[in-house]
Amino acid sequence: MFPNQAGKMVQRWWMKLNEKYPQIILHEMVVMPNHIHGIIQIDHQVETEASSPSVATCMQWFKTMTTNEYLQGVRQQDWQAFSKRLWQRSYYEHIIRDEEAYHEITEYIKTNPGNWGKDKYFM
Repeated sequence: MFPNQAGKMVQRWWMKLNEKYPQIILHEMVVMPNHIHGIIQIDHQVETEASSPSVATCMQWFKTMTTNEYLQGVRQQDWQAFSKRLWQRSYYEHIIRDEEAYHEITEYIKTNPGNWGKDKYFM
């Protein structure tokens, strides 16, 4: 699976999360045709003037930035328009509690593109 311009834009904004929030450590991530998977770690020991962001704060910023740029792509580069919302209202959050779970989730993210043909939204 190779990302189109919109997918590359989403990847770029994902990578900017830890520029915006220095307490964020980014792990595995993949852009799928209709969703993304990613692991965010919040390091509360990183000293900054701002307090550590919540995952909700990070996702709100990420969705805002990607939506704004996607709208520009629709207007200026003929990207496919979306109806109502680019992103779903919320997101799925899961706390990874141990190394075994981390490896299982990382493997799921890495192999998810290979399972796209089985997805109920596959076109």
